[in-house]
Amino acid sequence: MTPRSPFTLTDARLAAEVARCEYCEAKPCQGACPADCSPADFIMAVRGGAPSDFRRAAGMIMAANPLGGVCGAVCPETHCMAACARATFDTPVEIPAVQATIIAKARALGVMPEFTATWAGGPRVAVVGGGPAGAGAAAVLAQAGCRVDVLEARAAGGMAGLIPPFRLEAEVLAADLAFVAALGEVHVQEREVADPEALLGEGYAAVVVATGLSQPLRLGIPGEELARPWTAFLADRASGIVADRRVAVVGGGAVAADCAETAAAAGAAHVELFALEKLSEMPLTDKERAGLLRAGVHVSGRTRVAAVLADGGAVCGLLTRKVALPAGEAFHPSRVADVIGSEQTRADIDTVIVAIGARAAAPREARPGVVVAGDAVNGPTTVVEAVAAGKNAALDVLAWIAGHRAQGWGHGIEPAPVPEPTVVADHGPRTTDHGSPLPRIKSFAILPGFRRLPVPLTADFFGRAIASPFLLSAAPPTDGYEQMRKAYEAGWAGGVMKTAFDGVPVHIPSRYMFAFDRTTFANCDNVSGHALERVCREVERLRREFPDRLTLASTGGPVTGHDEFDRCGWQANTAKLEAAGACGIEYSLSCPQGGDGTKGDIVSQDAALTAEIVGWVLESGDPSVPKLFKLTGAVTAIAPIVTAIREVLARHPAAAAGVTLANTFPTLAFRPGAKERWEEGIVVGMSGAGVTPISNLTLAKVADLGVVVSGNGGPMDYMAAANFLALGARTVQFCSAVMKYGVGVVGELHSGLSHLLEARGLASVAELVGRALPGPVTDFMQLPAEKPISQVEAELCVHCGNCTRCPYLAIALDAEGVPHTDPERCVGCSFCTLMCFTGALAMRDRTPAEAAALREA
Repeated sequence: MTPRSPFTLTDARLAAEVARCEYCEAKPCQGACPADCSPADFIMAVRGGAPSDFRRAAGMIMAANPLGGVCGAVCPETHCMAACARATFDTPVEIPAVQATIIAKARALGVMPEFTATWAGGPRVAVVGGGPAGAGAAAVLAQAGCRVDVLEARAAGGMAGLIPPFRLEAEVLAADLAFVAALGEVHVQEREVADPEALLGEGYAAVVVATGLSQPLRLGIPGEELARPWTAFLADRASGIVADRRVAVVGGGAVAADCAETAAAAGAAHVELFALEKLSEMPLTDKERAGLLRAGVHVSGRTRVAAVLADGGAVCGLLTRKVALPAGEAFHPSRVADVIGSEQTRADIDTVIVAIGARAAAPREARPGVVVAGDAVNGPTTVVEAVAAGKNAALDVLAWIAGHRAQGWGHGIEPAPVPEPTVVADHGPRTTDHGSPLPRIKSFAILPGFRRLPVPLTADFFGRAIASPFLLSAAPPTDGYEQMRKAYEAGWAGGVMKTAFDGVPVHIPSRYMFAFDRTTFANCDNVSGHALERVCREVERLRREFPDRLTLASTGGPVTGHDEFDRCGWQANTAKLEAAGACGIEYSLSCPQGGDGTKGDIVSQDAALTAEIVGWVLESGDPSVPKLFKLTGAVTAIAPIVTAIREVLARHPAAAAGVTLANTFPTLAFRPGAKERWEEGIVVGMSGAGVTPISNLTLAKVADLGVVVSGNGGPMDYMAAANFLALGARTVQFCSAVMKYGVGVVGELHSGLSHLLEARGLASVAELVGRALPGPVTDFMQLPAEKPISQVEAELCVHCGNCTRCPYLAIALDAEGVPHTDPERCVGCSFCTLMCFTGALAMRDRTPAEAAALREA
């Protein structure tokens, strides 16, 4: 379970929000994040739910935003959520809550990633101010090998330390600050710095000034000296100074809302917010606005506080005036005017808090070796914008150091070399690929210490080392040079170009494309419309331009029953692809959509015919060019087919050859069509998540036959692919995952597999291959006889009653609508827990009394 917190989601809610993310190609959420954190990527990473998934998702977050936990709690809806593609469809994904939950879960599981510093012993850099901008700067500098001293006059976290606990838990801030301190040589000192430039004389190579807006703004009205500044109030919020008091908070922004809610929570008898804005105009998030209403705060909008009234040196009331905004004008404080005759004396107020913002105390101008960052130069911003500004300031400092390396720095220390940039280092205005503007403050700096691939993924393909075991299968994403180039540029290690022939009429109807659900499809991957001659030219070009990639091609041949004619066809196609320089050839021996009615559509269901064709290919082909024979799981038994192939391979010991298993699966789908009496039935090759269990069983059936296998058919994520490898496949081919998520999903697949290997203590892909063997299948009779029982977490129950659909009639609702399980009837099938969308039901071991109560006879 995720640690319970108002800022995090339950496991069920996390799964529900994660499932709503579309992993958009344009990633507008990343474009809208000031720190360039990519919600699409960390959400995709955490879908599997394994501890290693939380580790890498947390790493992705913290690499872009070293205050990732804090921002998960306090980020407004105006950044990534506003850009979410679902925002104008239904509701945006709750990205900040997902982020907060990922970080909390990673910490609870003890899997927060450790970042390594790229260099050590670099120049000393002072960061004046330990708030969000200072943390962002310190993180980037530390990762670059600088020795960083964070000089902070107030409590750790700077102004972020004033955020009330109902918006940010203190332990979350502390954990993020500890993370920053562990990124390299970072030391925090409690020190007030009056002249940052003077630090250059203390041996610092450069200085980042990130003191923020530390001086509270004043109203400039009579009696204001009796009011408390918002910074002092929030710093002393535990002192009880407002208990039973009647409190006026002056201001309409986030800090005013914080003060008002804090006062209400501290036991104030009355809390009233006085603002020039109306409630709807206040620059508040939905949560902040709802919090005011929930806390019972009175809001007096369009009201100016003109004076704080005093009696004997104590507050005894307020003088207020109503203000008006000209019709048609957007709100701005300068546009409102007092309403004549609207003065009012409020004698019911005895405590006043002024919360109208703050200004910078430090100089704003940059000087040689001194970079000013954060709100001091940008004005009031969100925490994540301040972090982004700090990261950019650190890049400026590194550029300054790099430009003055020959000078040496205090005490004769030569600056350490600055690492090569791992990201775009500039931070000027630009637009995202999808046309929406980037945030006002944007940083592309990414901490290099997070290992996205902690375990190398090098794999073997018939003696050739390839960058990863993941390949593109012969399908639409490989139907031509341009598709293959795009895939290679995205990071794919190789791919099989879509099946092609010469001199064969090809019919590819587009209308049989079909989606069974969001992850199970009927792909149009039977054969390419391109002639084999064209494919050969494309293979030659790909081999020239991408010599390190595994470029394979797929073909076949005629099956007419005239052996000599058929033999010539298979061998001729083989010779053409070998001459083109293909790294390997895959032969399609089955077609889920059917063929021309001859044996061509059932080759791999006929062991003798399959063996004969394999023999034709191997007897004439170059034995050094690997050959894969693509089979289908749609057979009575797969083992006899593979056994027949193995016998042929034994006669050609020098040939590099194996099989591809298990292809798409032939199914019948109904769709509106030309038929009048009923829907039109079409035979489609089912692929994606729905066919994965079929492929798993097919692979398990041939695991001990000693034939090299390339897994194919079904995997939509790295874990499904890892299962293929554990069942003995040497490589795994992807189609449906790429159709749904694009070729860029390869980064997620690689990251997921690498972190899984690390979590399982495996040092290579080779150690994973065959790990489920021998005995990949546990026999039904070997499953444990003990029967668990379901239990409810009443706090999560929404009283829908769906669990009472239990087929064994073991669940009933009590008077409050909470389910209770009858131990006499419950047989431990766990279906209720699988279907409970809130996660309120879970299985546990029975007590002895519950075990004795079970009655099945």
